[in-house]
Amino acid sequence: MRRTATPFRGVSMARSHGRIRRWNMPNGTMDDKQPSVRRSATLLALAAFFAFLAALGVMYSQQVLAAIGAVWAAFFPLVLGCVIAFLVNLIMGRLERVYFPSTKAGPLAASRRPVCLAASFAIIAIVIAVIVNLVLPEMKASAGIIQQGAVLVLEDFYQWAQDDLDMLLASLDTTAVENIEHSFADFMATLSSGDSSSLMNMVKSVFSTATSIAHNVFSFIVALVFSLYILLDKDRVFRGLDTFVEMTVPARFAATLRHAGHVANQAFSRFITGQCIEAVILGTLCAVGMAVFGMPYAVAVGACVGLTALVPVFGAWLGGAIGFLMILTVDPMQAVWFVVFLVVLQQLESHLIYPNVVGASVGLPGIWVFAAVLVGGALFGVVGMFLGVPTVATLRTLAIDRAAEVRARRKELAAKQAAEEAEARETSGA
Repeated sequence: MRRTATPFRGVSMARSHGRIRRWNMPNGTMDDKQPSVRRSATLLALAAFFAFLAALGVMYSQQVLAAIGAVWAAFFPLVLGCVIAFLVNLIMGRLERVYFPSTKAGPLAASRRPVCLAASFAIIAIVIAVIVNLVLPEMKASAGIIQQGAVLVLEDFYQWAQDDLDMLLASLDTTAVENIEHSFADFMATLSSGDSSSLMNMVKSVFSTATSIAHNVFSFIVALVFSLYILLDKDRVFRGLDTFVEMTVPARFAATLRHAGHVANQAFSRFITGQCIEAVILGTLCAVGMAVFGMPYAVAVGACVGLTALVPVFGAWLGGAIGFLMILTVDPMQAVWFVVFLVVLQQLESHLIYPNVVGASVGLPGIWVFAAVLVGGALFGVVGMFLGVPTVATLRTLAIDRAAEVRARRKELAAKQAAEEAEARETSGA
């Protein structure tokens, strides 16, 4: 009689859906758990590597900061070009959808992108020119009035000083007056003796300022040219990025990156579009309201408030402060009424316009918007205030999607386990 071979001691074999599970001899752990062990070891090694890099960064902080600054200075024109391309593409994409959309070939199809690109830059240039022509002359006039008022105040102060100079000097200690005179004389002597060095310092300062301006202009030109290349060949650029991601990262992580990029693109596009619409509405309401109440500089202040309203939450108040100073040069009482009008308008904007235009587009509650603007402004200034809302909206959407994916996976696993248990009960019953 032929004996059937039995598994050796410490090894148990069981079939479950065509898969054989093996138990290790020492502790009974499955071989199926080894990938999770390797994953944990990989994560631990990565954590140790990044901790080592962080320690090096702390030890050589100045060198690291200098290297980061040099790299950022080298890549800044390219980053600025990407930002310009993203903003212009918001207009260009809409124009491409209405420029002979049914034409797929021929001269019209070939001219779609260049024509829409030129029209997008023309629209932006016209908007900037209109705002400058509306605001700048009125601000110059207000600055002239402020200057005249300052001259009158200084003349009054000088007359008061001349009338009461004797009484003021009599009330002062003569020793203190002599010390002030000696200090002033020493300062003038030092200034006179260092004429050549002062002149050299002034020349160095002028040269440094001119160099900085020339560098900034050159960086802007490079960024503008780079944005043109991106926009004219954006389909090939996106295909190249997609190919690069597929070649450098695992497939699952590549899908995650694509999803994150799609969510970020939607969040930033919707936020910028909604913010521009909200700024136009707020500026128009401000100008119309000021004209109705007979306030001066209605169009200029409305344009200024609308322009600064591009910065969420606090931007309109900055424009309102500029408008208050402009109106103050004409009628102080009207300036006070303008502040009251702006407060009422801001309440209307905060509770009615912003939630329906911007809040609905990015899907963030009001408290999240306020926190994003506050933290972003504290960390990165005006740029952080502007980018904080879409960044938080992107992270929130990704977190919600991840939570939904985890819940769906848990439900699927629970359903699978329930099916396996039901199959096991049927098998044991049979």
